[in-house]
Amino acid sequence: MALELDKIGYAGIGLIAKMQDLVEDFIEGREGEEEAAEVEAAAEETAEDKNLKEKFEELVELGEERYDEWLDKGKEEREKVNEKIKERINKVFSELGLVTQEDIEELEAKIAKLQRALKKASTSTK
Repeated sequence: MALELDKIGYAGIGLIAKMQDLVEDFIEGREGEEEAAEVEAAAEETAEDKNLKEKFEELVELGEERYDEWLDKGKEEREKVNEKIKERINKVFSELGLVTQEDIEELEAKIAKLQRALKKASTSTK
């Protein structure tokens, strides 16, 4: 049975995610009830001699979940960076006395509003 490449990739990500979780648990000294229960469950699974296919499928599933999480987190970070860049560019433009697109749009809106007011005033005086 040939394995699909995407499954192998997700299994690799799942393995990395599992290692990341273990390292984080070790560093943070997580020894709570939840972790103890997981260790106990893992010991029972090992005792039951879970077959390799099931273990592989679990890694694939974990890999898919973590991949999606990492993509979402990356997207959020890119958006934050873009906003900071825009803010900084606007500040630099303002300091240099340059006009931004937002300034132009604001002025256009004000001009349109004044034109409507003038047209309304000129029709009401006639």
